[in-house]
Amino acid sequence: MVEFTLPKNSILKKGKTFKAPESANNIRNFEVYRWDPDSGENPRIDIYEIDMDNC
Repeated sequence: MVEFTLPKNSILKKGKTFKAPESANNIRNFEVYRWDPDSGENPRIDIYEIDMDNC
């Protein structure tokens, strides 16, 4: 198990959204928590739209 220590007063930000192709019909969203303690930035959630028919 991994434990993270977040900076005091850190606020989770909205990250980038990576869209699926427009032709995709069967889409599932995956949210990925990202945080780099060396960068000094707040953590964020990136969203990936995945075409389940083509993965």
